[in-house]
Amino acid sequence: MNGPSGPTLSPGERLRRAGIAAWSIIGLLILAAIAVWLLYRIRIIFPPLVLALLVIYLLNPPISRLERRGMPRGLAATLVFVTAIALLVLLSVALFPFLSDQVSNFTEEWPEFRSELVVSVRDAGNEIEDRTGINVDTRRITCLLGGEQAEGAVCDEVTSDFRSAIGERAGQLTAAGRSILELLITFILAPLLALYLLIDLPQLQRDLLNLVPESHRAEAADLGSKTGRAVGGFFRGQLFVAMTVGVLSAIGFRLIGLPFWLVIGAIAGFFNLIPLIGPYIGGAIGFVVGTVSGGFSLGLKAALVELVVQQIDNHLISPQVMKRTVQLHPATVMLALLAGGTIAGFWGVLLGVPAVAVAKILLSHMWSTRVLGEDVTPYQTARGREPPSVVPKSEPDTTEKNGVPPKERSEVDDEALAERP
Repeated sequence: MNGPSGPTLSPGERLRRAGIAAWSIIGLLILAAIAVWLLYRIRIIFPPLVLALLVIYLLNPPISRLERRGMPRGLAATLVFVTAIALLVLLSVALFPFLSDQVSNFTEEWPEFRSELVVSVRDAGNEIEDRTGINVDTRRITCLLGGEQAEGAVCDEVTSDFRSAIGERAGQLTAAGRSILELLITFILAPLLALYLLIDLPQLQRDLLNLVPESHRAEAADLGSKTGRAVGGFFRGQLFVAMTVGVLSAIGFRLIGLPFWLVIGAIAGFFNLIPLIGPYIGGAIGFVVGTVSGGFSLGLKAALVELVVQQIDNHLISPQVMKRTVQLHPATVMLALLAGGTIAGFWGVLLGVPAVAVAKILLSHMWSTRVLGEDVTPYQTARGREPPSVVPKSEPDTTEKNGVPPKERSEVDDEALAERP
């Protein structure tokens, strides 16, 4: 026997709510456009802030577990933060000899590698011309790579054009230097910003909830919980997937004898942070290095290694990670990447998917509650905790209101909240 169903809304009421929701969405889009324009004017704060948020999403779970076991929040945040830095230092020290050797070998072998690359480009052009009849002029490419040409005028022309291009962009060297300085400042400020935010995170949550009217605080806490799980799960999942792909790629490249296997594996893992696009970059680099250094067979083996790693990622790792976080269709992910890259370049590509996931959560919530008339989902977490209290524990509410003690008033308020539509 089916249980009692909720009240059924009339068609007119549904239409009225749909109109309200539509105008609300239009208003939100206008406000979002204004906010994007204002934030663009102060976009310099985004890199350290985004990196700090990434650190927060990675370190907050263990800090929260230590806090639940009775450790003060500040001490837990400091302990986890110092431990994470120590692990990064130990990992860097352990990998530095391998990276140093491979960089030194690359520096020593670069002239020979460059010559082999020139020959490979020239042979590839000749083969394409023999098979298809299409004339492929590789002289400019080989000249820029350092190859000697019988027709010296071509190299002179290419060199002249290249120098002219550098001269035209000389003004951008200052911008490049400023970008490097901003990058250094980002990696210095972001960890400090993350540490301060991690220590005061519960208080910041309470302060944000205090800005919301009391009648909507439970709903705001529920939305905050959903968006936090989606964004945090996405970043933690992407980092785990990137590390897994990097390790598997490096092991595979080492087994087939690919030169610079650790560096190429690290590159493959790093670019795997970009969904759907990054995996091909590591495979392409492995194929080029393998083909130039060991012939087409080694390049093909490197490409096959990356293909196997990506199949493991696409069918075993990423589906398990993504279905628990963003829950977006692959076509939506591709459109989010294109839109984010067009708007904000690398940062847009990195943040496009979680931004669309958050928008999906907000619009779905608005449609289900404002149009369909469904109840607000109660705030819940994996351990059944209550939303962050808006009253600090150190200042309990002991005042009476209308002659009702706080404990009894809380029970009355809970009953009223349960009866509210």
